Amino acid sequence: MLPVPVDLVTFRVIYVAKFADAVYVLHCFQKKSQRTDPQDIALAKKRYKELLKEQP
Repeated sequence: MLPVPVDLVTFRVIYVAKFADAVYVLHCFQKKSQRTDPQDIALAKKRYKELLKEQP
């Protein structure tokens, strides 16, 4: 995860750079605490699984 500060508000980006053709952003959300919400992690995992299905 990569924190991205924007006007005193921090966002987290979950991405995957495993594939040769691109870097895929799976989820981006506003950081509100030190801990990442399990729903945000679950959504990123779901999107990653969908991405894997599309890869040859």
